[in-house]
Amino acid sequence: MSKVTAEISPELSKQIDRIIRDGWFPDEETVVREALLQFVDVKSFLGDSPRMLHRFAADALNDSKPETALKFADRALSLMSSQKVTDFSLYQNLIELRVQTLLVLGRDSEALGSLEEAKELLPNNPTIARWIDKLKKQRA
Repeated sequence: MSKVTAEISPELSKQIDRIIRDGWFPDEETVVREALLQFVDVKSFLGDSPRMLHRFAADALNDSKPETALKFADRALSLMSSQKVTDFSLYQNLIELRVQTLLVLGRDSEALGSLEEAKELLPNNPTIARWIDKLKKQRA
């Protein structure tokens, strides 16, 4: 068994105290253990949540791990393509993150291709159109 030590902000501590006072958990240790279990479960079963994959992709890009970010973004987009109802806002965010990642990797033409595909699904989206214009100007 491992022991974890963490600094908890006063605001978070108040929220934990409220959860304990409301009877959801018997003590702080149990709250923290449950939070860690939930976090690890989410990280372990990435395949089900495009929204979480977007978050992980953004974190990976911020951590200067563009290859990892691209894998998360691609996985999220592939999951979204099989969904019956599309969250267009999330789709746009994933496309933009994918384009940013491809640009970091120096794969400009692939980024433009990704935007062109997105334009088919979101033909009147001004953000996608601006990205396309920006990349085409850079190439000229």
